[in-house]
Amino acid sequence: MSRGVKAVLAYAVQTDVAVKPLTGWKSFPRKSDSLNHKVEMTESETINGSRIKTAGLVTSASAEGDVECEFIKGTYDDLIAAAAGNVWAGNKVSFAGDVATMFALEKQHKDIDSGLYHYWGGMRVNTFKLDIPETGFIGLTFGFMGSGYENGSTAYSVTPTVSPTAPKAASITVGDIKINGSTLKGIACITQFSFEANNNIERQNCLGGGLYGAKLLEMMADLSGSLTMAYGKKAQEILNNQMTGAVVSIEALINFSDGSSYTLTIPKAQLAGDIPSGGKDKLEASLSYTVVADTIADAPYITRTLKP
Repeated sequence: MSRGVKAVLAYAVQTDVAVKPLTGWKSFPRKSDSLNHKVEMTESETINGSRIKTAGLVTSASAEGDVECEFIKGTYDDLIAAAAGNVWAGNKVSFAGDVATMFALEKQHKDIDSGLYHYWGGMRVNTFKLDIPETGFIGLTFGFMGSGYENGSTAYSVTPTVSPTAPKAASITVGDIKINGSTLKGIACITQFSFEANNNIERQNCLGGGLYGAKLLEMMADLSGSLTMAYGKKAQEILNNQMTGAVVSIEALINFSDGSSYTLTIPKAQLAGDIPSGGKDKLEASLSYTVVADTIADAPYITRTLKP
């Protein structure tokens, strides 16, 4: 029998879905995952003189799932770039690019007698979420979608490099959140912030394409998020932008204890939200935002400063 604390993940960049990587494997620290393999069974409608159905046939399969992590400096940078559809240009990566990066993923159940290993191939980062809660660790969630699966009693990964598990970022390490370039420190109290990217990957099914289809295609990206702030004049001023559809810029700075930092910059976003209802609790304004871009230069981006 297996225990969750003994199940570990590893991943490697994959250039050919038909070829398992022999190098470049890294451990994949995570809080939880929902990686799975599902098959679609098409029932037979053949009539054979009995009221019992004849055997159906597996006609489609999917390899997908989410991996939820605590934000660790440097550990998830290649996955963040894949979610952005791009590569790091020095210390900057822009979202909604056209670079499609595939990964092989392995889950190891080493506490099962003789070992049990799951392998997913051709996995792409379809969704990504950065979540800054009011208190606690800052979270990253990667949603994968892929093109193959198998399992066995022998490891698929080859000498994985152990990824760092520190330093981590938490709500207390957030440096600042700015709107239109102005700090909200001492003016408005931000209690929660999130950013989400959905690449809307669709599977292209072709005759002869096999169980997983012929190809995965990124469609128009949806970039959005939310923020919550204590209600006051500044909060209402920000809410008022929705009356005209005015765009705002948003910036979130995340620091680490060693002096490293990541900054998410959203040049253009449109807001929506409600005036908080009354009651005995503290009043908060909950806003959602949708990222917009009139040109490629308007795309959101992350910059990093990594201390050795």
